[in-house]
Formats: sequence, structure tokens, C-alpha cells
Amino acid sequence: MRQLIFTALFLGTFSTVFAQKDKEGSKDHSLIQRFNQSYIYDYEETSFEPYVIVTGKSDGSKFTSAKQVEGKIFRIFYSLPTGAGSVYEIYSNYLNALKNNGAEILFSCRQVTDCGKYFWDYLRDLDRKIKMPPYYGEEMAYIAAKFSKDGMGYYVTVIPGYGLSEIGYEVTVVEVKEMEQQISLNGIEKAMNENGKVSLYGILFDTGSDQIKPSSFVEIELIAQYLKKNPQKKVYIVGHTDNTGSYQSNLSLSERRATAVVKALSTQYGIEANRMTSAGVGPVAPESKNTSEEGRKKNRRVEIVLNEI
Repeated sequence: MRQLIFTALFLGTFSTVFAQKDKEGSKDHSLIQRFNQSYIYDYEETSFEPYVIVTGKSDGSKFTSAKQVEGKIFRIFYSLPTGAGSVYEIYSNYLNALKNNGAEILFSCRQVTDCGKYFWDYLRDLDRKIKMPPYYGEEMAYIAAKFSKDGMGYYVTVIPGYGLSEIGYEVTVVEVKEMEQQISLNGIEKAMNENGKVSLYGILFDTGSDQIKPSSFVEIELIAQYLKKNPQKKVYIVGHTDNTGSYQSNLSLSERRATAVVKALSTQYGIEANRMTSAGVGPVAPESKNTSEEGRKKNRRVEIVLNEI
């Protein structure tokens, strides 16, 4: 079986041979390279859009599960010369490469038995921008996955198809916007080494509250892992808010939230309290404008800042 090459994130062992020239102005995504001998027939890159990922089979009337994400989107439609591969080869190579390199497979299927009745029709109705021709539905497969690298989140779909003696596949990569990044320990270390701080958007509280929501402990635990791995480091835990409400109330709230994170790190993860200093700056250091909900979400964050002499 041919082996799929993944660059940067995934590593392969052979050089890709291009049978035909790519569409002018097109390119592979920097993290995911093409199947052997395929060429780019069509290409689109958008700055920021929503994208729906199918996460469950169809039941004959609809998809049983789907997830909407948004971010910078790369759509790359590859064609293959006759005899260069099959739907199964493309499907299995991508699926195995993603699994073997730590990606989470959200959903995968082949043919009606796995995907469900009318899956292909629903997929085209759901996403009018799919670049594969309709007759590729003679044989098809679908993969949806997510992974993270250097603190950035990525969603990937791969749709191989065959029909009328032609074969191709569409790869869509969604680079998740900053406030929805999938934070990793490597990403935190990289940000701290390069910038001396990292912004975390997944440490959440109810409006006006300093009670940490349970989902927040995914990121809090990563902070603990970083501090345990770097026992010589001291940090500031800094709370930020948007500008909704009075200045004094936001200043107090951000301080209380930072203190709550310090307490969680100390009591639940055993981090020495003298290595952490809490601070709240309220709305005075925004990352975006407060004139939209999108901007306000980005401003409501916790930052981990190196406390270096």
C-alpha cells in the first residue's frame, strides 16, 4: 500500500511524484501533504468562515450528528491519474496517518453500510462549496478529525470519491480561530519561551462569578503540567474581563478569578503557592474591541505570565 506523506505534523518516507501541474496559485496545506501522484485540480482559501463537520452517519432523512466550527479554511480538491489509487487506499492512508499521529477521529465511514442512506446527497446539500463532481458518489468515503500543534487547533475532513472512471478527493483544513485554540503543553511551553506569556480562553466563569466552570480544568491542568515540568519558574496568573459593567467591579472580578485559578492549582494540583502571584487588570488590556460579542469573548481570558527577575 502506498504511504501518505504528512509534512511537519506527520512524516512520510517517499517523494511525491506529480503527474500533472497543479492549478495556478494553489498549494498543499503546510501540515498535510497529498496522496502519491495526485495533483490540485481546484483550490480555495478563505480568511474566516463557518464550516460544518459531519460527526455521525445519516439515518435516511438527516445526519445524526454534526459540529459547526469556524476559522480560516483551506479547501483543496485533488485528482489522480487513472490507476494511481483507489478510494479505499486514500481513505485508509489518511485515516491511519491521522490515528497514528495523535489526531482524534470524530467520524469516518465508507459506503452506504457505514455512512448511512443518502449520506452523499445530504453532504452536498449541507456544503454547497464541495468541489468534487456529483458523479463521484459512485464510491465514497469520509473522514473528520481534529488535532492540535503548537497551541493551534485544526479540524480536517477528507472526502475521497469515484465515478465514471475518475477518482479524486477533497481535503478541507479549518485553522481554528485563536480563542478556540486547542491548547497543548507544547503550545504553552512554546508561547512562554517565545513571548513570556500565554493567553487561555478556556478557563470560564459564569457572568459576574469567580466560580470556575468544570470544563476549565482541562486548561488549568495543562498549566499545572507546565509548572511541574519547569519547577524553577514563577508566574503571574492574570485575570482579564471585557468592559461590560463598571470599571471597579470588573477590576475586582478579574482579581477574584485569578485568585480562584491560583487556589485550584495549589489545592488540586499541588503547585506551591509561592510560585504564583494573582493579579486582576479588568478591561484595561484588551486583545480586541469590546464593540462585538466576538471581541468581548476574546477579552475575557486568563493569562499566564512569567515572573522573571
